[in-house]
Amino acid sequence: MVVPSTRTKSTSSGIWSTGRLALALALLLGCQVVVAAESPSQIESLQAYIKAHSQAPENYIVGKFKKYDYIFVGEYHKIKQDQLLIQKLIPVLYAAGIYNLGIEFGNHDYQPQIDSITTARDYDANKARWVTFKHITWWGYLEYEDLFRAAWQLNRSLPVDARKFRVVALNYTPDYSKLTQEGGQENWKQVIYRGDQDSYMAKMILEEFVHKGEKALIYSGSHHAFTSYHQPVCEFNPLKFYRFETERMGNIVHDSLPGRVFNIFLHSPWQTIRGGNDHESPMMGIIDTAMVAFQNPRFGFDCVGTPFGELRDTLAYYSVGYKDFKLADFCDGYIYQGDFCTLEGGSPDTLFVTEENLQEAIKGIMTWKGQQNYKTVADFNDTFKYYTDPAVLFPGLCAERKK
Repeated sequence: MVVPSTRTKSTSSGIWSTGRLALALALLLGCQVVVAAESPSQIESLQAYIKAHSQAPENYIVGKFKKYDYIFVGEYHKIKQDQLLIQKLIPVLYAAGIYNLGIEFGNHDYQPQIDSITTARDYDANKARWVTFKHITWWGYLEYEDLFRAAWQLNRSLPVDARKFRVVALNYTPDYSKLTQEGGQENWKQVIYRGDQDSYMAKMILEEFVHKGEKALIYSGSHHAFTSYHQPVCEFNPLKFYRFETERMGNIVHDSLPGRVFNIFLHSPWQTIRGGNDHESPMMGIIDTAMVAFQNPRFGFDCVGTPFGELRDTLAYYSVGYKDFKLADFCDGYIYQGDFCTLEGGSPDTLFVTEENLQEAIKGIMTWKGQQNYKTVADFNDTFKYYTDPAVLFPGLCAERKK
């Protein structure tokens, strides 16, 4: 295993001097990389905690339902291991009496069609592709579509009269055709015609699960999944903090249901306080450093009240506005499935955009994503492939991929 670098760019000595973690150069398996470590004893403490208290990710997540009703799992997007984990979880959830998976990646208007996919006699991959397309025309990745397949496989294995597992789309699709080059607040209101998407998804959670007395796993991008953590709103270069965002989907549900909500972060890159494409491994790489001791590490573990929760990071974007930012401030639990040399990008679906739906796909592209550049099916397929390239997903975070 090659340990990832913690940084994508060199940082000025002035910024480094404010950090609590010292940088050390190490030669590991013949590969020179930068790793962060407070001290050998701290690394040993983290490793000892993993040995004594961690679980397989599937067992860790399901086990949290013994105490909590709504588990939010937040991802970076398009990391294959993350989507495969959620697929594997579906039968484990069902066995534990959890019958609902809420997902960001679907339009609730098409919930009847989603229910028909997951309960049909035969699986319809084209229909799964279609409902995914109807939400986001630029989300052509097989692992997201296969969430429906995983639910269908489980339901087909159950007795005819058994309760079926549901995958519930929480989102709606903004009307990007209304977005003008000038933009502006009033124009944006026409685009998000049902209001803020976080508020909408929180409303769907309340309606589909909470008001029905149903527990659920909620799977979304990590920013939507924030619960007690408040995301900073700021500018970069120079860094300027404005306020905290307090109404992400998970924030809203958390505040409505105190003591019933738990947040889990899936290991992925963090943007730094330099902004742009400057990224680091979380907590300045100390988590990756601790995991070197384990072969094929796949762990779920708590952050609050543990050695992991006490880790500090002054370089992460997520630390902006916080006087003493710790991992326990950011998330309740953590899933680690590999470093940035072993995690993979997802699988582009080359049948997602076709000549038949090309014009609809183009209309669904946000103007600032370069709508004028999307003219052919190949343009979409090239984009899908580009955003699953590990070098793009994990920019500069694996020394092996720098070569």
